[in-house]
Amino acid sequence: MLFFYHIHSTIGMPVDSKKSDRIKLIQQALHDQKAIHLKEMAALLDVSEMTLRRDLTRHPDKFHLLGGHITLAFDPSEASDYKVTEQGTRHVEEKRRVGKLAAAFIQPGDTVFFDCGTTIPFVIDFIPDELEFTAVCNSLNVLLKLQQKPNCSIVLCGGTFHRKNQVFEHHSEATILDGIRLTWAFVSAAGVSDELGVTCFNFNEVEVKQKVLRQARHCMLLADHSKFDAVRTAYFATLQDFHVVVSDKKLPKVYRDLIEGYGARWVV
Repeated sequence: MLFFYHIHSTIGMPVDSKKSDRIKLIQQALHDQKAIHLKEMAALLDVSEMTLRRDLTRHPDKFHLLGGHITLAFDPSEASDYKVTEQGTRHVEEKRRVGKLAAAFIQPGDTVFFDCGTTIPFVIDFIPDELEFTAVCNSLNVLLKLQQKPNCSIVLCGGTFHRKNQVFEHHSEATILDGIRLTWAFVSAAGVSDELGVTCFNFNEVEVKQKVLRQARHCMLLADHSKFDAVRTAYFATLQDFHVVVSDKKLPKVYRDLIEGYGARWVV
């Protein structure tokens, strides 16, 4: 059975229950993402920005609204940390370039798996609003981006939500993915090593990554230069498993040569 994302999930519920559910979802979304734009959150909850502002105003102990971004309430001494977060994490410009390059591969009618991580949302930013495609995802931050695309049909792999990496995990998820044939699998990584393989931080990501790599017609690795020669805890693939590797201009030459040697294409 496919789990399709549907934003009108609170229709028919009591008003107080709707408010309570909205507050819980906002807290859940902010646990690791740190900041979400007011417009994005309002669209996800299917409420007006004014309604969302009222919700936030009623809970000053839980949320702050800074520069149009919702954050969890924090001590004023932490304000400088928030500014760093608002600018994004490390290598933002490189990730933006990776996202722009990867988005250009998506064609009308494609079915694309979008992995978890901080690079993938940049891909979605560069997908034209008029493009019709189907997206499969299993993470909250990616879902928040995809729902802004008016011609995108979204399949969400549901299950237990892991706040640390914002991934939904369910043992039946493999069955859900068995019913889908992918044009592309856009897969992120925290480490890429020719000797020790492609790795990520969390074991709860491995099963889905491996499943989509087996089922997609085309597999793309998205990793900025800082990920190469790094090794993380959870192994899920080899460099040879990918047809295309998208990185930035600082991709080491040794890896450019390796990728070509494996018969794949590198794009920077």
